[in-house]
Amino acid sequence: MHHLRTALHRILLVAILVIPFFVHAQTATTTDTATTTPPLSSTLYDLISSQLQQLAGSAVQSASLSQSSNPVSNYLDIKSTPENPGPNDTITVTIDSYLSDLDKATFKWSINGQLVSSGVGQRTFSFQNGASGVVTRLSVSISTPEGDYVTKKLSWQPIGITTLWQATTYTPPFYRGKALLAPQAQVQVVAIPDNNTPGNALSAGNLVYVWKKDGAVVSSASGYGKNVFSFLGPKPYSDANVSVVVSSLDNSVQSETQVALSLTQPFILFYEKDPLLGVLYNNPIQMNYTLSKKQITIVAEPYFFSNDESDTQTLSYTWSMNGQTTQNYGRSITLRNDTGAQGDSLISLSMSNIEKSFQEASQSLHIYFSNNESTQGNTLF
Repeated sequence: MHHLRTALHRILLVAILVIPFFVHAQTATTTDTATTTPPLSSTLYDLISSQLQQLAGSAVQSASLSQSSNPVSNYLDIKSTPENPGPNDTITVTIDSYLSDLDKATFKWSINGQLVSSGVGQRTFSFQNGASGVVTRLSVSISTPEGDYVTKKLSWQPIGITTLWQATTYTPPFYRGKALLAPQAQVQVVAIPDNNTPGNALSAGNLVYVWKKDGAVVSSASGYGKNVFSFLGPKPYSDANVSVVVSSLDNSVQSETQVALSLTQPFILFYEKDPLLGVLYNNPIQMNYTLSKKQITIVAEPYFFSNDESDTQTLSYTWSMNGQTTQNYGRSITLRNDTGAQGDSLISLSMSNIEKSFQEASQSLHIYFSNNESTQGNTLF
């Protein structure tokens, strides 16, 4: 339309300049001789009118061609969820457009060259992603009500990512479980990519890692070959959500995986220390214990307190007996019954991390004293 206005302006300008000249020439001619030919000014106006009509038609045709040169394919909004799918994930692709009513368009969806689904208004399509290292190609053909025919092609090549995490918290010897994450404890997450790709080109060191914690990118931990992420655990009443986007340098391979780390409160378990066998880690002492010996040494094990490497003592111990604090500052306490008197006592221990205020625990033990030597030392009630 801009070109049309420009052409019209030029024609009008020429007409304004030329018409007076021809009118003057005609006037001079008719004063000399009579003529029956049409006035030159009328002929000129007819010529201008004809040219204007041709220019208008050309402008409309040009505008039509300009519109057809920008088909609906340039105005498609294609979204896939999830954005970085992993192997065998379900992918959902949705297509929208503000230029055409796609609810009336015909869609044909093909995977790896095979037609899978077709129909009117099928703007959404879901399918299963391929295995690690396998390319999945999706093709969609769209016939719009306006007569446009559009074909779009997408592809995915995921990589399998295994995430392992380990908290820097204390567990006693022979403990078969995992060191769990306590509030304010250090934790390390490792991303291990599958190496089933031919040539092993996708080893851990040849990939780019983008780490996120609670949805925010951690730039200092992200980058080429950075498959390890260390951070400080959150405070109580919240969890740590970690995700990592792993991709090749050319972005031909890209996947994302997530891991949710739940917090565990530290706790204390009591164990008996045998003079010959040492600490009996296979049999923790329960809340009620019958002491038939003259002496017993009880060891406290602080599960999942921070186990940072430091020469400074970070844990404080407060022992009490029947509500009275005892002068004992270590992880063990020795009880004696030299007289063989019967009775009971309540032993309590409170522990806290002097550097991490949210790491604390307490435990109590009810001791029953007995003079029966045949009674087993660990009787449960």
